Amino acid sequence: MIWNFIKQIVELAQFLIQGKDVLPQSKAVFEALAETIVPHTDEVTEKQAADNNNGALELHTDQFQIYILNHFISLKLVLITVPFYLANITASLLNEAARQLILKGENKKPVDALAASEKGIFAALHTEDRCRSILLLEQLEVNLANLPIPFRNNPGAVLATISIITMLATSGYYSEWSGYGSSRLETPEEREMEQFPAIWRQIGYPGPSMGYHGYRGHLSDNFTE
Repeated sequence: MIWNFIKQIVELAQFLIQGKDVLPQSKAVFEALAETIVPHTDEVTEKQAADNNNGALELHTDQFQIYILNHFISLKLVLITVPFYLANITASLLNEAARQLILKGENKKPVDALAASEKGIFAALHTEDRCRSILLLEQLEVNLANLPIPFRNNPGAVLATISIITMLATSGYYSEWSGYGSSRLETPEEREMEQFPAIWRQIGYPGPSMGYHGYRGHLSDNFTE
């Protein structure tokens, strides 16, 4: 019992003092997550093909998720809300869910052990099995005691984080993120729109405007009550 307590204290300390540098395996996990939620498809129309029907990975949505998790998401500890770098630990959460999926025997495709070692278990899963591991978290069908801190025995944090990362995959995909090009990882004040976002062109969105003309009737000289 004392050893487990010491282990948890060490894990908590590591989480609290971690830097914002994203581990290579964490990057691979978020690439897999983006690819899973908004995959690339080859079944496109002629117009779509001209604009390249990219998935979330091609539009660097994985970097969008990492940036938001490391800069704009906070967790409440005891009575205070504190910002943390959450990208690495969220990747660990997804890897643990994937591990538990395999232990349950619920993965439908075999896992490449070498890929799991290099990129993480979640990234090594087949796309459909990644969805199953996410579903385990969404339905809290994982052993919460085995999750990394701060998710351990904390179902609220698990549900909130899974909701956030799935939402970020789609919102980042349809946002102006890909248009920032090489400046996308700069602070918001230093970013520059280097190109018109491909997804906007593909779906016919003209971009933000101060306003659009809309028909509101016609002028009349005579009014009747």
